[in-house]
Amino acid sequence: MRDLIVIAGSPGSGKTTVADLLHATLRSPYIDFGYIREFHLDRYWKDQSEREEQMSFENLVYIVRNYARHGYKNIIVTDLKDFRVRQIPDHFADLDFVIATLFVESDQELAKRIRERNDGFRDVEKAVEWNRNVRARVPVKSERLIDNSHNEPARTHDLIMGILPGQEPSGPPPERS
Repeated sequence: MRDLIVIAGSPGSGKTTVADLLHATLRSPYIDFGYIREFHLDRYWKDQSEREEQMSFENLVYIVRNYARHGYKNIIVTDLKDFRVRQIPDHFADLDFVIATLFVESDQELAKRIRERNDGFRDVEKAVEWNRNVRARVPVKSERLIDNSHNEPARTHDLIMGILPGQEPSGPPPERS
């Protein structure tokens, strides 16, 4: 088991679907960074700023550390911008973490996924650029770049489970007498 599992990637790469599957398997805390930002943003995120994003990230760091302090393992975090993914090794150097960054090999496939969405991020050009940047950059410590072009979430789930030592469900440790 790990302390922290970060599921990253551009919009349309499949990270939310895979994170949902991992959450169901591991029964561990699941934190979607977008939800933390929604605590203080208006309904359409018109009031988003660098300041609110920084504050939200600080809240995320606190929440993850609090779960870890209470003995939780396999804490799943998703929906981080790529610059935040690259900061994970600095902010969580004392935790055992893995970053699974999903990408799609074909720009056309990613664009198709974005266009077919019912909600969420809809800017095809930005998503394609983000995905290209992920494919081109050097992975950070404990990061695995995973090609999710096949669009088979269960297959990607199994691949990530294979890089986790042990596969026991998580939860708080038993109370000590």
